[in-house]
Amino acid sequence: MELVELRAEAFRNLQAFRIKPGAGINVVFGENGAGKTSLLEAVHFLARAKSFRTAKGDKLIALGADRCWVFGVGGAEQAASRFGVERERGRTRVRRDGQDVHSLSEWAAHWPVEVVNSEAQRFVVDGPATRRSFLNWGVFHVEHDYGDHWQRFRRALEQCNAALRNGDARQAAAWEAGVAEAGEALDVRRAAFAQRLAAIAQPLFDAWLPDHQVTVRYRRGWRAEFALHDALAEGREAALRLGHVLHGPQRADLQLLSDGEDAQHRLSRGQQKIAVVALSLGKAKLIAEAAGMRPLLLVDDLPAELDARRRAQVLNALEAADAQVFVTCIEKETMSALEREPQWFHVEHGRVDSVI
Repeated sequence: MELVELRAEAFRNLQAFRIKPGAGINVVFGENGAGKTSLLEAVHFLARAKSFRTAKGDKLIALGADRCWVFGVGGAEQAASRFGVERERGRTRVRRDGQDVHSLSEWAAHWPVEVVNSEAQRFVVDGPATRRSFLNWGVFHVEHDYGDHWQRFRRALEQCNAALRNGDARQAAAWEAGVAEAGEALDVRRAAFAQRLAAIAQPLFDAWLPDHQVTVRYRRGWRAEFALHDALAEGREAALRLGHVLHGPQRADLQLLSDGEDAQHRLSRGQQKIAVVALSLGKAKLIAEAAGMRPLLLVDDLPAELDARRRAQVLNALEAADAQVFVTCIEKETMSALEREPQWFHVEHGRVDSVI
């Protein structure tokens, strides 16, 4: 869904604003500390009802205000929907076309969003949890039943872990059936998504990082020769000692490798950044093809750590993507490689202005 209008009030350090983003590339430029990242954060808050910078929602409210809100219009004019997210102390409220939405997963399904920022390297250097989140959101938007399988798996896993902590082997074994059934369903969908993602990202890896053999490897969280039910049964005694399930999708990983080794040990920060951009573009393409929705790509401080050649490569790929893109930079000149004129927005001391 295309974001055709964005408004916000009392959000971070931004003055109240109303803008109309373009369908393709939107460039937000201004000095450090002006509020560029806060504008991207407002887009993300509208799409996910949460920030990508902090888990504390109250931090989004401007000093002296008791609440903040972000409002957006999505879709073509003849079939536009109106979305609003409001944060007051300790509470977030979301509404679509005047009606409250109580399920955040239902809300997030409307607008797939992906962030590439100065913490993009976390995908490479953090543990598997960060990469599982990347994978989960991708599959969520591609496979319509993934959310249901995920909820069933989480419930069964929580109950099984509770039984293990209580030392109740009989109850743990009973819950293992639910863990195995839902877990296998998740794995099938994750594996298919990871395979397609790798195929899309590989040409970008080869073009952008020709001196390295960069690949993606999916690890499902238990040994390949076992069905999950059998792996759980084999590990039950150890799980009882430790108090939690040892095998399953909760231990899966999507590894980025360079020359067969962990990419964090082989690639520079700039190289890690463009590798993550390649994965994000692949994810966006899969979502656009499977779900028929144009994702939102939020790229913060694109020029950082990229030389002119690599910056041009990334900008050209972003232009070609079937996505609505928001990019921040300090100087407009760093966007000179764009072949088509973007929509420009200038941010200064929290004021957001469209630039003709």
